Amino acid sequence: MSEKKENKHIILKTACGTLAAGTAAYSGYAYLLFRNAFVTDRSRFHPDGVNPSSDEAAVNSDWFKKAEKHDETIRSFDGLSLHAMRIENHPDSDRWMILMHGYHRTAYDLLHLMREADARGFNLLAVDQRGSGKSEGKYCGLGWPEHYDLLSWINFLSVLRPQSKIVLYGIDMGANAVMNAVGDFLSKNIVCAVEEGGWSDIKKQFLYTAMKETDLPVKPFYPAVDLLVRHYLSYSMNEVSTLRQLSRCTVPMLFMHGADDEIVPLVNVEECSREVHSETQMMIFSHTGFGGCRYNENYYDVIFSFAEKYL
Repeated sequence: MSEKKENKHIILKTACGTLAAGTAAYSGYAYLLFRNAFVTDRSRFHPDGVNPSSDEAAVNSDWFKKAEKHDETIRSFDGLSLHAMRIENHPDSDRWMILMHGYHRTAYDLLHLMREADARGFNLLAVDQRGSGKSEGKYCGLGWPEHYDLLSWINFLSVLRPQSKIVLYGIDMGANAVMNAVGDFLSKNIVCAVEEGGWSDIKKQFLYTAMKETDLPVKPFYPAVDLLVRHYLSYSMNEVSTLRQLSRCTVPMLFMHGADDEIVPLVNVEECSREVHSETQMMIFSHTGFGGCRYNENYYDVIFSFAEKYL
């Protein structure tokens, strides 16, 4: 081989190696971004019990131990076994609330709301969302596949209790599931919906959160992340739209948000509420950050006085 051909061969090998290394680095970082957002971390979950860490938690735990509990399971549209707790302390009441917990949480994280709803005469269906608690799944979908799961739970409860009057409640990712669900065909049993701290757009929320968590650029890697979402979760962040779903909403909706929320900025609730053409109410809690609405003294009254108007 001549020296000229040998040099050309070396340059070609070097270029191919550089390209391969660059492709591997790009793919690896895209998968890391995907994993951080969509892969559930079961080490954070406590599906088999409650470990009281405060006076409130102890009261909630004591209430929970005495509650009339039933484990329910359904099969998701993509074959997962999904779990929910049915708490029916008021067998003669047709008042029901379906609760959708937040990101990287389980149904147990809503014990405070369950106990308050029970005290106000509600029966409960507290859902472990896919990849959480006792539900199967490796991935969460930031509220899109979860809204199909919620529709399945609504149908389950509507068949089980045909006379039920159901209030939907969701917080952050659960709120996004609720907002997506109200844009689809709903059972006549749904009387109203409550969302707390939800986001208006899955793509925007993914990018916003990812950019806050890293000093590296995120947008160049977004196409690869969305490709992974398509592969593992069977939807594209480019194609789904919570705002479009809300524009089709036909049930009354209560929107709640913390004024100082830095995880899901306040603009999200403003964008969402503008899209709804049915009756709406908005409650912005001042001096409140992400997930902190429940620490306001009128939090429960806001939720249940809204629900009472439609029961």
